[in-house]
Amino acid sequence: MTFAVITPREASIFACLADTVVDPEPALPAVRDTDAVEFFDLWLARSPAPTRLAIRALLHLVELSPLVYGFGARLRRLDRGRRGAWFHALGRPVQLRYVSDLLKAISQLAYYGSDGVLVRLGYDPDANLARARALRRQPA
Repeated sequence: MTFAVITPREASIFACLADTVVDPEPALPAVRDTDAVEFFDLWLARSPAPTRLAIRALLHLVELSPLVYGFGARLRRLDRGRRGAWFHALGRPVQLRYVSDLLKAISQLAYYGSDGVLVRLGYDPDANLARARALRRQPA
């Protein structure tokens, strides 16, 4: 797959991070079965260059941070349970809580904004658009 601004490695790191944050399975589709990574890439492509650079650098730090926290491996090499424990530990120091919250928000936005996930959660954007268009056609 070709991305606008992220590398395949960054895409893999983000997918792993999103999977850790939203922990979708078994009730919802796996991150790999959504357009979360593509959304993240498009969002970054439309972001100002300094933001794009900072978020991409943060992804690489996220990949290495489990080593700093004593988990013994990079993020993508940890199993799901250990990744969850790492993410919980990341938010413990007050100084990193905002970073943890930022990563969580981006991951949730990318995942839960996926059409397939929205439909599985009972939200039908096409039906809402049709209803809105019908309301606009009604006389005031």
